[in-house]
Order: sequence, then structure tokens, then C-alpha cells
Amino acid sequence: MHETSLVRFTLNAVEHKAAELGIAHVKSIRLITGELRGALPELMQEAFRILKRNRPVFEDAELEMIVKPVVLRCRECGTEYQKADFHDVRCPSCGETDFEIISGSELYIDSFEGE
Repeated sequence: MHETSLVRFTLNAVEHKAAELGIAHVKSIRLITGELRGALPELMQEAFRILKRNRPVFEDAELEMIVKPVVLRCRECGTEYQKADFHDVRCPSCGETDFEIISGSELYIDSFEGE
């Protein structure tokens, strides 16, 4: 499951930055992920729970995930729209299938809090 790799990377990055800043205890991490990343929040939480063990800096830390929806922009008419079914990505305004993804592929650490 790629959720484990994502969480491991997140913990390593936050731990490194916390050490740079002299933060001994991380309280929370906010992670932004887009629907297209396929990172299931429940599996991310479980991986976080398991992988933070034996890492004192994360003893009581919590993971907050913000999942961004997929938003497309039609390259023909500029309409922005969401699609739940990617078998049909036609623009609802003009019917074109040429689009760009403007949201939904994000994956980054937004912030973390610590002391």
C-alpha cells in the first residue's frame, strides 16, 4: 500500500524540520492530498498510527488530512467542473474532452504544530 510510503516520507520530513527548529514534540501534522493521489484517509491514519510508534517526537501527534476534489478546466471554453466519473470527462458547457487538471493531484505537508 502506498499510504505507508507517503506517511513514512511525511514523518521523516516533519521530524527533520522539527529538529532544525528545535521542536521536541510534534502535536499535529496537516497533509493536503488530492483525490487523484488515491491515498485513502483511513489507511493513511492507520499507517500514521503504526509508523509513529517508537518515534518520541510524534508520541501524541495527530494527522489531519485535507482531501481536495478533482477540478477540471475545459481548454476550449474555460469552464471549471468536477467529475466523479472519469469515463466521461466531457465539459458540461461545450462537450469538449480537452481539459487540464487544476485541483485534485496535490500532495504536500501544509503545516505542523509542535513545542
